[in-house]
Amino acid sequence: MKLLVCDDDISTIDVIESQLNTQELGISQVYRAYNGQMAKEIIGREDPELILCDIDMPICNGIEVLKYACGDGKKREFSFLTCYEEFEYARIAIQYGVTGYLTKPFDPEEVRVCIQKMIANARKKKEKEEPASQKQYDTLMSSIFRQACEGYLGTDRDIVEAALKINGVEFSADSRWRICGTCTDMSEAAAKGWNTEMLRFMMAQLHDEVILSYIGTAHTVVNLDERYLWAFCFVQDDREPEELRQKAQELITFVQRYTSLHPAAVISDPFCFYDACDMTYTMYEQLRQVRHRTGQVFFTSEITDDHARETVIFSRDLILWYMKNRDEAGYREYIRLTAEDLRSDRDRMERFRSDLIHLYAQHFRDNRMSTNDIFRDQEILRLQQASPVTDRILTELAERLWQLQQNRMKESAEEEDVIARAKKYIDENFREDISRSDIAAMTYVTPNYLSKLFKNNMNMNLREYINKLRIEEAKRLLLSTALPVSEIASQVGYYNISYFSTVFHKLVGVSPYDWRSRGGE
Repeated sequence: MKLLVCDDDISTIDVIESQLNTQELGISQVYRAYNGQMAKEIIGREDPELILCDIDMPICNGIEVLKYACGDGKKREFSFLTCYEEFEYARIAIQYGVTGYLTKPFDPEEVRVCIQKMIANARKKKEKEEPASQKQYDTLMSSIFRQACEGYLGTDRDIVEAALKINGVEFSADSRWRICGTCTDMSEAAAKGWNTEMLRFMMAQLHDEVILSYIGTAHTVVNLDERYLWAFCFVQDDREPEELRQKAQELITFVQRYTSLHPAAVISDPFCFYDACDMTYTMYEQLRQVRHRTGQVFFTSEITDDHARETVIFSRDLILWYMKNRDEAGYREYIRLTAEDLRSDRDRMERFRSDLIHLYAQHFRDNRMSTNDIFRDQEILRLQQASPVTDRILTELAERLWQLQQNRMKESAEEEDVIARAKKYIDENFREDISRSDIAAMTYVTPNYLSKLFKNNMNMNLREYINKLRIEEAKRLLLSTALPVSEIASQVGYYNISYFSTVFHKLVGVSPYDWRSRGGE
């Protein structure tokens, strides 16, 4: 898609263009216009799908540009970026279906989210004009559900929401779902000549058809290991639970009658879509507990301790103690001895494997680290699915989890050091014309990584933090000196008096002149 940015302040366009990752957003070209007439000429010549425009500009203003862009019947996405908050402008924006109305001083992250929304809207309009084929729909939806299951979308609500919008998915991150999951031993089917890929496709199609009355494979994620087939069908939480149980029972009956598979099923509690990764992990654990109870359907609440052995496999407190004290030698020896003791009991070895992964996942959550690091690790995934489980597999899995946890804790400590260095550099240089790249260079990380890290740790972005320091210094100079406002603006890092006044008013609530005249009250 093509983006037009129109503003008579060249520095504003520079900031917007420098902050956008056009490749990630799918923007092929960015056009610049410095007045309304220039914007209209570019619209007529280049036909950009996305337009971000100031209101108060020379020659012709942003309202005229909006009317021109909407006058030829083409469906363009339009957003205003302006200092004006007047109701009349907002009314016109609503009348013409403007996507965003952002006021200066702007937050680059707000601009990025606004453009993402414009892109999503443009794609939806295009899809309505050119309906996607069922195959395209199945491919998109199955990809979304698989990414959710495997943690690639993450568990942060806003990030998941943005991913859904970018892909043009109709439901939101807050939408409520259940998973109808099945687990079945493939040994008998394999002995009778069934191809595993055929089983994968057949189970995906049957889950969609029987559970959802949908002919396709859009809503079901199927995974295989050497022995078991796992299927997770996503169902929106708008059905009566007993109706869902009945559908799951119909599925099991059909599969047992016409194939050599004998599944057991578990139906999850309702959850928000952004929690799909954690729910999938829970489903894996519960399906492991009931997988030998073929032909039966369970709700999560019906799975009790009777479905799993009560025997304590290992000491959770001892393993956490080894982690805290970084006693790798003691940890390795404890795991080795425990795995050897379980060598003759396959069920308890499998319980050891699942409980150990669950322990590390809980430890990651408690320490505000992403559990995706566990579930996306290919070596852990291989060891988690390896069958039959052996004491060697258990020790390798334990060692891999240990290495991952220790590395992540070290990275967390380094992240805190990056934030400290960034703040120190900004505190000493905020009066200068410093950029995100300058700060990143001083902290030895990439600009994008620094922005994300700073936002997550400080609850504000880099520009907001710099503005905060600059305005505090400006307030001090306004009261302690007789310097002109324009000179104070320059001393604290603003070379555009209008922009300085706008930022000051937004953060303080009054203009710099009023602040000085009222003595800081």
